[in-house]
Amino acid sequence: MKKIPLIFTSLLFSSSLILAAPSTLTVKKSEKPVTNGWADNGSLSYASSNTIIISDETYPSASEKLKAFTNAIASGSVTNPNLTDTPAFIILSGTVDLSGGKVSDSDHSYFDEFDPATHQRKHKDFMYNIGSNKTIIGTKDAKVAYGGLKIKAEEHGRKNIIIRNINFWDAHGSTEYDTKVSQYMDKKASADQLVIEGVEDKSTKSRYLYIPEDIWIDHCTFSDGICVDLDRNYNHDGALDIKCARNVTISYCEFTNHDKVTLSGSSDKFTDPSEREVTFHNNYYHGCVQRMPRTRAGYFHLYNNVYEDIGTSKNSGASLGPGIGAQFIVENNFFGKHAGKILKAADSSKSGSETFYKIYASGNSPELSSSNSEGFASHRVTKKPWEIPYKYTLENAVKAHFNVIEQAGSGAEVSIE
Repeated sequence: MKKIPLIFTSLLFSSSLILAAPSTLTVKKSEKPVTNGWADNGSLSYASSNTIIISDETYPSASEKLKAFTNAIASGSVTNPNLTDTPAFIILSGTVDLSGGKVSDSDHSYFDEFDPATHQRKHKDFMYNIGSNKTIIGTKDAKVAYGGLKIKAEEHGRKNIIIRNINFWDAHGSTEYDTKVSQYMDKKASADQLVIEGVEDKSTKSRYLYIPEDIWIDHCTFSDGICVDLDRNYNHDGALDIKCARNVTISYCEFTNHDKVTLSGSSDKFTDPSEREVTFHNNYYHGCVQRMPRTRAGYFHLYNNVYEDIGTSKNSGASLGPGIGAQFIVENNFFGKHAGKILKAADSSKSGSETFYKIYASGNSPELSSSNSEGFASHRVTKKPWEIPYKYTLENAVKAHFNVIEQAGSGAEVSIE
């Protein structure tokens, strides 16, 4: 995929960055951005003040850079690690090592350690929380590596979060127990690169008490780095999991070298579609295996995405995985080479039931059909199953194929006004 180099000028330390570039992401502080997706239906806006610059120049020490970044995304202050709703406009350049030096491209041994008596993992995943009202903008090849970030709605909720132009690189972890021991051979990893989740209502066990909302993830790259973990994910879980969330747009992101990309809805017990409202558009999926996305109940709009080189000979996977209660609108996507089917669903509902998933498909290349999508005929509807509450423009699927490959992913130039 072609990438445009980042030009980063001496204006780095100014509160207003104007970076001249042939292709530029424009960011206007305090503005309500247009995402052409579900996030436009909420109250999303860039932070207007409290600019925090996290760079190798401001934090030459890797450990201090890690501390400043993780504090800032949580609280809006480089010295406070506690979650707050304080608005902050965070500019990240260069790499943040979320493992604190414990993991690298050449050495993952930190996660190969298991207790010899219990066979349980010795080390937890490296995960850091993002607070409400945080804008995180990447410049100068911004990268977060060897760990993951979390947006979790707790008692005071979680909302109004924008993440653009960040490279999420190899959120390495391990299985809960040592899979070399026969009784634990089926265990899998839990490390997510970015996860959006809420707090379950324990009284019903089928709904969420607190749900994140108003979130935009744009022009980011998600991959397992140089680690190849596609046939069996011993060291990685989700790239971008969305357990529950309202008014979310995922746009112009690149997903590559990853098995289970996006899970939305963690269990069949969650059958309320209003708990998941997500748009995926103009994203580039290649060299991945499955879950793009895999969902339970929710209102999902997928348009102008590109899927290429999906699945392996040992793990055929599938791009789309609608499940119980899912309401899919799939428009003008390009589906290239797949080792298996384009769509492979998992819905235990019976035909005619309220939770029997529905899919509306139009303008795709090739179009979804019974030959390339399991169970498609019984779930297909000829009218959109829900009314789209935002404006968007469709591009021809074949044309989008070329444009998305050129434009998706991190590493773009940025103009901050």
